[in-house]
Amino acid sequence: MKYRPDIDGLRAVAVIPIVLYHAGVSQISGGFIGVDVFFVISGYLITSILIGDVAAGRFSIVGFWGRRIVRIFPALFAMLAAVLVFGAATLFPGDLRSLAKSAAAAAAFVSNVWFEFTTGYFGQTAETMPLLHTWSLGVEDQFYIVHPLLIAAVHRFAPARLKPILVGTALVSLALGFYLSVEMPVHGFYGLPGRIWELGLGALVAAGATPRLMTKRARDLASLAGLGLIGLALVLVRPTSLFPVPWALLPAVGAALLLAYGEGAVTTRLLSTATLRFVGAISYSLYLWHWPIITFWRLRFDMKLAPSDTAAVVALSLAAAWLSHRFVERPAISAFRSGRPGRLVVAGLAGVGAISLAAFVAAIGADHWRAYPPDVLKVAGYSRYEGTPEHRSQFLDGTCFVSLGEVYQRKACLPVSTEKPNLLVFGDSHAAQYWLALKERFPTWNVMQATGAACRPMHGVSTEGHCNDFVPYILDDFLAKTRIDAVILAGRWLDGEDAILEGTIRTLKDRGLHVTVIGPVVEYEGEFPAILADAMMRGDADLAARKRLMERLTRDRQMAPMVKATGATWVSAWDAECPEGKCRLFDTDGGPMHFDYGHVTLSAARLLMQAVPEPRQLNR
Repeated sequence: MKYRPDIDGLRAVAVIPIVLYHAGVSQISGGFIGVDVFFVISGYLITSILIGDVAAGRFSIVGFWGRRIVRIFPALFAMLAAVLVFGAATLFPGDLRSLAKSAAAAAAFVSNVWFEFTTGYFGQTAETMPLLHTWSLGVEDQFYIVHPLLIAAVHRFAPARLKPILVGTALVSLALGFYLSVEMPVHGFYGLPGRIWELGLGALVAAGATPRLMTKRARDLASLAGLGLIGLALVLVRPTSLFPVPWALLPAVGAALLLAYGEGAVTTRLLSTATLRFVGAISYSLYLWHWPIITFWRLRFDMKLAPSDTAAVVALSLAAAWLSHRFVERPAISAFRSGRPGRLVVAGLAGVGAISLAAFVAAIGADHWRAYPPDVLKVAGYSRYEGTPEHRSQFLDGTCFVSLGEVYQRKACLPVSTEKPNLLVFGDSHAAQYWLALKERFPTWNVMQATGAACRPMHGVSTEGHCNDFVPYILDDFLAKTRIDAVILAGRWLDGEDAILEGTIRTLKDRGLHVTVIGPVVEYEGEFPAILADAMMRGDADLAARKRLMERLTRDRQMAPMVKATGATWVSAWDAECPEGKCRLFDTDGGPMHFDYGHVTLSAARLLMQAVPEPRQLNR
């Protein structure tokens, strides 16, 4: 197909905000929408190629896949190999094992599925996962597998119905994307089904399904509108926006307008400058390399990037991208684009196997690539705390603490006693972490648990879909109709919700319940076991303090007077962990206080819950 310099410029428009946003330029709040622009471009280019091949009678599924392998695999595999080597040299064993698994998933183009199902409520923070960005490659390459099959089937059985079939597919995906964005946002974000409509928009442009605009003025206006929609998305979309549907419509429709009407329009001059064409040409390698560079920089120095850090990681990303484009992408295309498709597919599968084997070797040797003192290994090992029996007993995962797709076990978790006073621990994971410690602290009470991931114990707050039935049941049914004595509310309290919490407290107190509210726990930028182990290895006693999120202390101080004014009991988890301003780093067993960014271990929970006074039995 004919080269369009404005498409290279559009690639640059997509990748530059991504890099800057990830590099800490927070003013571009919607920088991540560049991925959605890439999806539309991919759908357009791939469908244009497929339709051209079909029309010329040279269509071959294997040939198409062979060309995709030459274009995508070499640069990706070079990046994965470098990340595995650097990870083996710098990461703690648990983090290296996680990296190795994600590398194997990325090599097999299922990393979106991997992160969709493994980045759970207690998963690593995004900034500590060097290969998280490969999720978008998984989406695209899964599309590359199914879309040619669809085009081939339509060409054979219903050639005149290509446009309506593409429209129908896109509309179904759009509707599904909206449902997933509301009810299952993680699956909606990472999964192909809720993203097909974006690639489908590009496919519709390639298929000629967009209206023809006969005048240059109309095409100029349409292409300028497309550029404007992308610009609006960059400033209006937030990480908390409902995504991908409906907010991804802004950049996706904008990209589709530019692809449909931008050729020869006024935007061509804007998008065809030498700088944008250069960045567009290296955009694939730039996307591949920028995130691992930024992630490892953060892990080595600080999660918050200063302006000098931003400049450094952007410069390093551009340098790595140019090297990758110059010495990997271009030579591979020159050497192999005329190769026999079958051999290219076999070579691609061999590359997948080689990276997977390298990932396996990195994982099984994770404990031996670097030498660690025993106490450092103990602390770093808490990165796997979530999978331990202690964690399961602490949280009661899947029964009394539920996540998306799990059903809260009402009978098992709410056994009201007629012999003991009844106490309910209610909230999200920041309440679930305390349940067992509270049960042990108050042995004369019947301590029940009602907790769900992200389910803050209030009406009318933005939360996950599985909370929509769970929270109202506890507030409006169980606590309204069941005579119990006390409730302890805990959660990851957010700004702007104090009035809602105050109303909830007053409602519960009016029902005769003694209410205790546990304030925000100490949190860190990144995974605390790795932070503490790194501090121990460096001999840097202040490292943890520098990565402590002080805004959680501000939240604690803002909440305290409001809760006390309602007559409820206020417990500061921050003060319990940081008496006289000096925060504990180790629990009573010598492990870290936290097993991730903020959730506490069972030993730490026992320590903190000593600050909770015994509730009063108002109903007795």
